Amino acid sequence: MKKSNIAATVAISGMLAGATFITASISSPQIVVQAKAVQKQLIPGTYTVGKDINAGRYTVTATGGSGNFSTEPKHSLTGESVNEILQRDDPDMGVSQVTADFAKGDKVEISGMAGANFAPVTNRDKSNTSSLSTGYWVVGKDIKAGNYTVTPADGQSGNFMVDPKSLTGSDVNEVLGGDTDMHQVPKVNVSLHKGDKITISGMNSVNFVNR
Repeated sequence: MKKSNIAATVAISGMLAGATFITASISSPQIVVQAKAVQKQLIPGTYTVGKDINAGRYTVTATGGSGNFSTEPKHSLTGESVNEILQRDDPDMGVSQVTADFAKGDKVEISGMAGANFAPVTNRDKSNTSSLSTGYWVVGKDIKAGNYTVTPADGQSGNFMVDPKSLTGSDVNEVLGGDTDMHQVPKVNVSLHKGDKITISGMNSVNFVNR
């Protein structure tokens, strides 16, 4: 956090028509600026957001090999919990990246791979209607609201969830994939509304087709 104090001091003293002007001092309130996401690489270990890495929205990738990447949000009800196997070169060993918001106080754990690279997210495409990768997304910020048929990327399977912003919205929680013996479904129809939160895990991406 950066703090900036702006103080303006006005001092006037003198005599005018029998009146005395007394020195006055005026100070403005403290201005607090939120720390921004900054690119960082971390080796295996356990870290705290706000101490070891700035809070913010990042896309995380493995710097080498494959291994576990997980987070434990400080605020369990509103935080974004990540638990993925990240891989750099072998798509059969995990996902290539995961995007999420990291809040101050969240715990981050990296294991089994050379390290993880945190790249700040600088742009969000609210007009997107085609695909999303592994991570947490918001309708109206990362994808356009609408009615879609959702399918996994070729040969992929994983969890697809929608947490509606409205109390009257519909929850979605499906395992997308081609193995029906494992209770996977090849596609699901959804109605997405502004503010709904989408979670994609265990697969590299899902495709959206307007219906």
